[in-house]
Amino acid sequence: MNIPSTIIGKSVFTALRLSGRTGSALPGLVVEKLDGSYLSGMLAQLPRGVIVVSGTNGKTTTTKLITKLLESQGLRVLTNPTGSNFVRGIISAVVDKASWSGKLAYDIAVFEQDEAHAVHFVQQVRPNGVLVLNVMRDQMDRFGEIDTTLKLLQKLASSATDFVVLNANDERVDIITIADGVKKVWFAHSEELQAEFLTDDQLYHAESAQYALAGTPAVELTGYDEASVSLRIAGTPHRYPYQLQGGHNALNLAAALSVLYQVVSAPDTGKLAEAILTVEPAFGRGEVIDLPGGGKLTLQLVKNPGGFTQALRMLELKEYATVGIAINDDYPDGRDVSWLWDVDFSAIDGEVLCGGARGFDMANRLKYDMVQVDSVEPDLGLYVQNFNKTAFPESPAILFCTYTAMLKIRSMYLGTHSGLGEDA
Repeated sequence: MNIPSTIIGKSVFTALRLSGRTGSALPGLVVEKLDGSYLSGMLAQLPRGVIVVSGTNGKTTTTKLITKLLESQGLRVLTNPTGSNFVRGIISAVVDKASWSGKLAYDIAVFEQDEAHAVHFVQQVRPNGVLVLNVMRDQMDRFGEIDTTLKLLQKLASSATDFVVLNANDERVDIITIADGVKKVWFAHSEELQAEFLTDDQLYHAESAQYALAGTPAVELTGYDEASVSLRIAGTPHRYPYQLQGGHNALNLAAALSVLYQVVSAPDTGKLAEAILTVEPAFGRGEVIDLPGGGKLTLQLVKNPGGFTQALRMLELKEYATVGIAINDDYPDGRDVSWLWDVDFSAIDGEVLCGGARGFDMANRLKYDMVQVDSVEPDLGLYVQNFNKTAFPESPAILFCTYTAMLKIRSMYLGTHSGLGEDA
């Protein structure tokens, strides 16, 4: 049961919490150094095994969705809710949820894994299921070319023992191969939604982009609006009330449902619908925060051309009185922000408040798409103050921001970093 390592890890957690710190990786790092077989030994207790979620965009939200859907069917799900998705972050999650005697009272684990670190995880634990969401150019100064990312995801998919769920619309994902005897499952959006879901290559010739479908999807997204999502599950139409806004979150639900049906073949549909309706956004991914003046702020993480392009479509579903964009270039964001030139901002109607360390770069980019800039403030503390003054009382506002900007702004509004992984 790995009792000594568990006691040491939980003691580190206790010390951190007593000191007021919320770091999620340190206990895992300590245990990893002490016991290289700890993770595999602990997760072997789970009767339903492990599911790994990876890909460029949507990992955190989709992991949360899968967790909620499985829990709605009575399964006890171990997950990494902090978003700390290095192997040491996973170990920390295991240590935190284990009893002091080293027991895990769970049926199944669902872990978000960064593409670059999933390969290290599967060297220790072979997952029963793998979900690959997409492959897009992202922080190339950290992770390298997009084909390098694909190779990492191929290694992850090859490690699965039971099933692999793949995006049938992504021309890179659809060439991933799996081991003999492992079930291949597809999820997709319908051809009618092609213009709204562009792959990385299609971003640069959107008008002529052709619909791609690698195989028959187990779950197919057919439509969505501000309050609902429509899908075909095994060919049967379904419509669910849904509070996660944006096409990206609608497609994340299709992916999550595809995984659910591999674990629970005949779910309770009433409990499933309730779970879909009540699931809330993951931190900083469409999360809604109360503004001091009475309005509501939607905080939306952006980190690459494909993700930002999709997130901007949220402006088509709902009218926001105030729009902000905060861009940082710290290491977790990627130091190179030239990717902003591959995003089409021309659909933004109204003035934008720009902020962050690269706020002036963002303002310059908007100028070329004829988008008006209200102001630029590199200091995020002052930026939030200005944003609060500009936002209309009782009116919705939206703020698109890179990772470290999102963490800092969220902390300013909520007064805590709780729930945030430092290495996500």
